[in-house]
Amino acid sequence: MRQILISGANSQIGSYLAKEYYKEGYKLVLLYHKRKERISELFDKDGIFSYPVDLCNSEAVKEAVLRAEQFLHQSSDTLIHCAAIRSSDALPLYQTEPMQFANVLSTNMMSAYNILRWTLPSMQENAFGRVIIFGSDVSQKGLQNGSAYSASKAGIVNLVKSVALEMAKYNIVINAISPAPVETNLEEDYSGEYLNFRKRYFAEYLAQVPTGKLVTKEEIKKVTDLLIDENIKNLNGEEIIIDGGV
Repeated sequence: MRQILISGANSQIGSYLAKEYYKEGYKLVLLYHKRKERISELFDKDGIFSYPVDLCNSEAVKEAVLRAEQFLHQSSDTLIHCAAIRSSDALPLYQTEPMQFANVLSTNMMSAYNILRWTLPSMQENAFGRVIIFGSDVSQKGLQNGSAYSASKAGIVNLVKSVALEMAKYNIVINAISPAPVETNLEEDYSGEYLNFRKRYFAEYLAQVPTGKLVTKEEIKKVTDLLIDENIKNLNGEEIIIDGGV
């Protein structure tokens, strides 16, 4: 039976994918940091291992992966990494504090590095793996008042391309999905002036989209379904941008 590890399983996209893949009968490893209520309904289900972890802590990630293998009696053959943060101040670079800038870069890059570091060895040993790391369309376009976030996402995409070259000979396929703004409940994640900022950003972005629609979680899952398919072997090291044709 296939086993999927979802890091950032508490995010809106991560929690949606977790619930959908549970319905389809996959074993799941759900790593989360905050907002566990989004996936708490899955905690007592058979074939699911859930664990709180700071993805920036390499040893903590290692422990989580080992505990999951012991609990479910197998290693994960599929990784979907959804975890990320962005600065909530929405400031231009010259007004962004060094620690704030560094925190976004470090959190987004190191979380991807750590989860790859501790999941790839078992995939290599088993000569099979499917990996999806979530980027963002801003990796290609930049993001006004979000330079740290866009820089981190560009870094993640090139991390994917590099690691895909390293692991292809082991039948491990690694890709990035980079969606534009996704139709989610903004009030669940943001509040105050930053919530208003995000609403304005979404409205301005939507006005540019030829399809006139935001990306949905449902269409993201259609893409993840494709990328984790064991028969997909040459779609590798790619950034799949979902942005309605902007």
